[in-house]
Amino acid sequence: MKHKKIWYLLFFSLGSLSLLTAQKIKIDGELRTRGELRSGFRKPLADSLDAAYVNNLRVRLGATYSEKDYKVKITLQDTETYGSNGINKTGNNLGVYEAWAEYFFTPEFSGVLGRQILEYDDKRLFSSGNWSNTPNAHDLLKLKYETSKFKAHVGGGWNNAADVLYESVYDKSYKSLFYTWLYKPIGKFTASAIWVNEGFQKGEVPEEVKTSIFRNTVGANFGLDDRSIPFSFYATGYYQFGYDRSDSKLDASLLALKTKYRFSDFISANVGVDYFSGSKSTLSKSKDHTFNKLYGANHSFNGSMEYWATLPKQGLLDLYGGVSVKANSKLSFDGGFHTFSTAEKMDNRNNKGIGSEIDLLADYTVSQTLSLQAGWSTYMKNKGTRILKDQLGVDTKFPQWAYIMITFKPVFFSTKAEK
Repeated sequence: MKHKKIWYLLFFSLGSLSLLTAQKIKIDGELRTRGELRSGFRKPLADSLDAAYVNNLRVRLGATYSEKDYKVKITLQDTETYGSNGINKTGNNLGVYEAWAEYFFTPEFSGVLGRQILEYDDKRLFSSGNWSNTPNAHDLLKLKYETSKFKAHVGGGWNNAADVLYESVYDKSYKSLFYTWLYKPIGKFTASAIWVNEGFQKGEVPEEVKTSIFRNTVGANFGLDDRSIPFSFYATGYYQFGYDRSDSKLDASLLALKTKYRFSDFISANVGVDYFSGSKSTLSKSKDHTFNKLYGANHSFNGSMEYWATLPKQGLLDLYGGVSVKANSKLSFDGGFHTFSTAEKMDNRNNKGIGSEIDLLADYTVSQTLSLQAGWSTYMKNKGTRILKDQLGVDTKFPQWAYIMITFKPVFFSTKAEK
């Protein structure tokens, strides 16, 4: 009943505002269901276990209200696994995914306050993680300056687990966050730079807790993507320093390059490499050379089966290539191949290889509101895979994973402001 009241209140409030004529109002939704066959997803499946078939559901209701000087957005979200609530319960997964207000001090300069999505560049460091049923959102204040020739964002936040009266233990994510992002188009090229500072607590009881561990990530991206040129590329370099969450001195890096060649409007191919630094087995415990991916889109990088969504302590080298085919305006296909190895050697093993992966994907757009997606992936494991997944001596099945996803995005109501 409580959930129904929230939905009704949101519809009534936004519907009442439609009586006004100088605003823009939009009420939309999303119903996304994904069925997955998991027989080795994220790690090889032991022979003694059976494959799982899982259906997940994500439902959203969003409302956006805009005027000349400000914009407000609220998105409610409910997630569940089919069957998790039985047949006579509704569960307690309804929550606020987005709730923010943006005020425009000038047409170029604005501030955004509240729970909001952060996405920058190719979404390596910050992403909504839309693939996940429980995607990312951050509670913070963001200042924006944007023109056609330059963009600058500065944001920061301070987190608590509850409405506390004294400094208390917080272990959900970062305790504090501050970042700066700059973006500049240069002719046919684009360049961006970012600095991220995260603060973590030290101590496990209120009397000892102190935010004194800081991890810094700095770097830049440089790309070329112009429709008049069949070749494009995107280069990335990040450096991490400070301390990791266990208070070890951090010195890590990420280097990435993705190239793409468009043979026609229907066929293109890509080749790329991702290098994440790692720690040698002989490295002191007080030091850490393993790069941390922060809050990026894990499913979009390093293979769809997510074997290395959390990087091995030895780091990761991913060499990949793929082909994209656009059959028509509604149907497209993608195929990709990854070969993985660690950046540093594993104990008692000279070969750094940890397997390879094949990913196949099909997208079909039925209409503006309805789309279908299907995929199949397999992982070719080796001894390196078994070592890192702690499965030496364990018989496992042939790793494969498949899914079908249906996404329905209706617009219930929309009105535009008068000019």
